[in-house]
Amino acid sequence: MSGQRPTARTAVRAGVVVIVAALTLATSYLVIGPFGLVIAADCLAALGLIIALTALPRTGRDLSARRPQGTQVDRSWWDRWLGRPAQRPAVRTADFSTYAKISSDLGWAPVSQWHYDHGVRPLLARLMASALMEHHRVDATADPARARLLVGEEVWPFIDPSRPPSFDSKAPGVDLRTLTRIVDRLEKL
Repeated sequence: MSGQRPTARTAVRAGVVVIVAALTLATSYLVIGPFGLVIAADCLAALGLIIALTALPRTGRDLSARRPQGTQVDRSWWDRWLGRPAQRPAVRTADFSTYAKISSDLGWAPVSQWHYDHGVRPLLARLMASALMEHHRVDATADPARARLLVGEEVWPFIDPSRPPSFDSKAPGVDLRTLTRIVDRLEKL
């Protein structure tokens, strides 16, 4: 409930829990004495720990992940009592559209020169221009000779922003090893 104000229902629940805990401690002290108070306090602490652990989000091996898609599972009593939402919103591909596009472009880059030139090369050229400007104060479009010198002769042809894009979908694209070499070189800028 981060960022949300507690509702009256939550306040009533908290009040009930505090009253029940106080009555439990008082009764155990009156019936058994100090030893009973310690036992009751230990039991309440254990119960509080169990409630806190069930309130934490599940991580790692979540058993609900093995459930078939589309099946509905009843909310547990704890979920309803603690006022948790019925379902967490699912992660959608639309939430990460830029990542999906980059991933797709990288997958298609080795297929043809057209795919590389229209998908990955503009991205790499922008990254190169940004790195050159940030670290070396060099504008790749205004001073291509200096940019070429800083980037390196072996990588420059693959990310040269002035080179027109290819429309040849039959020519092989850039393989993964070359892409890795380009990215490694850009990271060192």
